[in-house]
Amino acid sequence: MKTSKKISLVALAAATFFTSHVSAVEKGDWIIRAGYTHINPISNNGDVATVNDGSNFTAAFSYLITNNIGLEVLAGLPFEHNIYDKALGTGLKIGSANHLPPTVTLQYYLNPTSNFRPYFGLGYNYTFFFKEKTKGPLQGASLDIGSSADFVYQLGFDWRLNESYILNLDLRKFNLKSTARVTNIENSSLVNDLPSSLEFEVPLDPVTLGIGLTFEF
Repeated sequence: MKTSKKISLVALAAATFFTSHVSAVEKGDWIIRAGYTHINPISNNGDVATVNDGSNFTAAFSYLITNNIGLEVLAGLPFEHNIYDKALGTGLKIGSANHLPPTVTLQYYLNPTSNFRPYFGLGYNYTFFFKEKTKGPLQGASLDIGSSADFVYQLGFDWRLNESYILNLDLRKFNLKSTARVTNIENSSLVNDLPSSLEFEVPLDPVTLGIGLTFEF
């Protein structure tokens, strides 16, 4: 078989794949994505303490304002993070906290009727922390982590596997920097190593990767 015929067959097969079972989403439709998301803060995120990664279930609800433009709201279950000492060089676990990152994103769909549907978005996020706890050598002190609001950048795609299942992959970059306050340190075993209170920045700036299924209505 000549090379030109091989190329033609490959092109025909690709075209058949991307046009068969075409998704017919359009203005006024809803796209719901549900799956599991991993959040990975930047390495060395702070001089006093470091925060590790976390994972949990998330869901995103997109409404198509036009055939190509959607407005998405991101929700999910709380992410739990462990916090480790860095200032004293012990690396010991000194606390934990939960956070929720509700986000509203304006999205653009490059090819909304294709079996492979890339999209990108610009959003605004408000992250708040709760259930802050001190542990290990810091147990007995009080921990409070402030909220953060900033922009989020999104890149993702939906891939229709067949008439019943659409796979979703979603990547986001958050601008997230919080202020942590530790008080009542005199009640912990670090009373002789630290002042009675501390306040420091925690530049998390995480990248999140989500995988799940997409549903269209």
